[in-house]
Amino acid sequence: MKNILMISKNPQDTERSTELALLLAGTTNAKLYFWNAAVTPTRSYAAEMSIAGSGKILPGRPVSKHQWIEQLQRKFHLQTGLKTLVGFIENIHFVSDNIAAIVRKFNIGLLIKGVPENRGQELPVIESDVLSCSAKSGCPVLLVPEQFPYKTFERIVYATDLRYCRQGIIRFLSKLAINFKASVLIANIAAKGLPFMEHNYAFDVFKDTIARPASHDHFHFNNIRERDIPKAIDILANDMKTDLLVLVNHRYHFNELFGDAIPYRLPAYIRIPVLLFPC
Repeated sequence: MKNILMISKNPQDTERSTELALLLAGTTNAKLYFWNAAVTPTRSYAAEMSIAGSGKILPGRPVSKHQWIEQLQRKFHLQTGLKTLVGFIENIHFVSDNIAAIVRKFNIGLLIKGVPENRGQELPVIESDVLSCSAKSGCPVLLVPEQFPYKTFERIVYATDLRYCRQGIIRFLSKLAINFKASVLIANIAAKGLPFMEHNYAFDVFKDTIARPASHDHFHFNNIRERDIPKAIDILANDMKTDLLVLVNHRYHFNELFGDAIPYRLPAYIRIPVLLFPC
């Protein structure tokens, strides 16, 4: 698996998502990079990196600058025995126009962003700049609600219209499932305006395109005949005790769940991480 980039604006509000990022990187043997989206650099043209624990600290910077992540690293290592190599993206302003260069330079394949709880009555916002980073880089983004308990993925659900199920997403989920010994449920939900697929035909399509290829025995199938998308996702996410929900941004049920316009909001019944692939 390629390396992972965590986008953080307030480390104090993202401890759960950081722990999950450490777990993902440690389990998949990826490097984990942090990009502080709250800092405006004095130089926006240079990328520098310091590796936690390597002694390579930028001149003039206090040693305790990244103390919060070093503490989480030690805690994570004691709990799991896994060691994760961590790096920091320095002196690059957080704008989506810079993401493509970062992805190329650091071989990034996944973005992670914590979704802090709103203290008021409004639902948590999915930040548009993070979605823009995903679209411009081609990388999926993992949105982690801060109330999500730190744990591994055992049950993954990819909600899609099987007629438009993407093989690139299947390959990504297959690698993830193998690393975590997880199961992946393909939840076939007809896209808005399209007819339901007849069950036997849908199952044949699933077997021929997903289950039959090598290493895909961890995939399962459910042909869902439900037009109320929020209701269907609520059942998949909660009643079936799903650990990770997978969707495509702006395609096949995204807008029915998160809204038709910015700001997109995470529904109250989705309390698990959401992996969004760019369309």
